[in-house]
Amino acid sequence: MEYLKVKGIDKPFSRLALGTVWFEPKFSQEINTLMDAYVDKGGTVIETGRFYGPTHQAESLVQHWLKQTGRREEIILIDKACHPIITPDDEHHPEYWRVKPDLITEDLYWSLFHTECDYFDLFMLHRDDPHVPVGPLMDRFEQHREQGLIKAYGVSNWDTDRLEEAMDYCKQKGYQGLSVSSNSFSLAKVYNPRRPGTIHMDENEVLWYEGKDITLMSWASQAVGFLADIWKKDGNTPQWIQDVYFTDENFERLNRAKILAKEKGVEPVNIAVAFVLCRNFPVSALIGCKNVQELESSFRALDVRLSEKEMDYLCLKTDDFK
Repeated sequence: MEYLKVKGIDKPFSRLALGTVWFEPKFSQEINTLMDAYVDKGGTVIETGRFYGPTHQAESLVQHWLKQTGRREEIILIDKACHPIITPDDEHHPEYWRVKPDLITEDLYWSLFHTECDYFDLFMLHRDDPHVPVGPLMDRFEQHREQGLIKAYGVSNWDTDRLEEAMDYCKQKGYQGLSVSSNSFSLAKVYNPRRPGTIHMDENEVLWYEGKDITLMSWASQAVGFLADIWKKDGNTPQWIQDVYFTDENFERLNRAKILAKEKGVEPVNIAVAFVLCRNFPVSALIGCKNVQELESSFRALDVRLSEKEMDYLCLKTDDFK
């Protein structure tokens, strides 16, 4: 495993973070086995949230594993606040946006209760609302950090203008400031996001993070399995995945990942995750493994090194990687 040093967090921050968005009780045995294997292999970052899981019970499953294993202090536990309202059809509703200081506090106490934790290592916003000033949001984060309820704080799905505004505000106020930004970044380009208010960055936009005092934690780094080549043009792929990822450009990027994977003796998804990690700034990748076999496959990405020419080849800037 490789690790990062993240502002405000004393524990080593593993470059592969385990996501829990798919966790639900009927898979509790597989989930416990997966989390054991992840930590045994050196993983330290587990990310969850109040609304995670098809039944919104991911936090409780993490709590059960923590209680059963006693491994709380071995991990960096990330929880998140201010997720938009989700209706029973699994749709997110921007008309019921929940980005407010008081909802940071409400979700924090809710999640501490349901995980039976005294604190979170990192607490983040799920979304942004540009109509809400950054100041009160950062004030509330810093208040909870000073209370000892969180060690560090960050945001997800914020554009770079809002990130800079928040970072400048924290600097002016003498706050610890944002430690992590979590936007989607992968080899696959997204022009039609599934969820409102989500931000998908490409290899050019992500260069903003160079030289910044903030870590990028990329979600959907494996493009929901598209870069593992599990979704085919056979009519059986969920429509939303087709809408988000099925473009000629992305299939060419996947094809090039397959070619490089064969050259290096790894899987295409390893090349794709390495594309995210091989950067000149601190970056980690969220992985959504559902079993130990997928976990072991994901970890092989850490052994892959990509040259600048190979990176350009993958994102179609050149037709030759040698």
